[in-house]
Amino acid sequence: MALLMMQCKTCFRSFSSGLNIGSGASITLVGNKSICPFCGSFENIPDGTFKGTVEGVIKVLEQSDNPLKRAEELLEALEKAKQQNDLTEIKTSSKFSDLKKWLPNSPKRILTYILILKVIIEILTKEPQTMIKFDIFINQYNQVVNIKAER
Repeated sequence: MALLMMQCKTCFRSFSSGLNIGSGASITLVGNKSICPFCGSFENIPDGTFKGTVEGVIKVLEQSDNPLKRAEELLEALEKAKQQNDLTEIKTSSKFSDLKKWLPNSPKRILTYILILKVIIEILTKEPQTMIKFDIFINQYNQVVNIKAER
């Protein structure tokens, strides 16, 4: 089982969301919160179908000629959308038409997708020929959250 980790926005420490994702399982989260065991603040667990989104984006990226370059382009577009607080450009771009199903539907969700892309890029940078499986992604995601929390 993969444990979904979070980072507290108040004390910046990482902790378990309390959600365990079983191998092969899909999880849809909407409006969930978890309590930070260190400072007691309520933190939002990102909304969305977590496994479906990750696997959908990975599938599209792996089918491209250069998955790492494609992931970096998408990350750059998401970061630009975050700065502008507007998804219109990325949603209407023909460059990302094959990813439209997997893109966030509101500016509030962009950060989650940026983190997903950063983890995918990190995995592809370490082992560009690897087939990224959900368990590999979750393990790397948890490491990234823990690294962010330690800074």
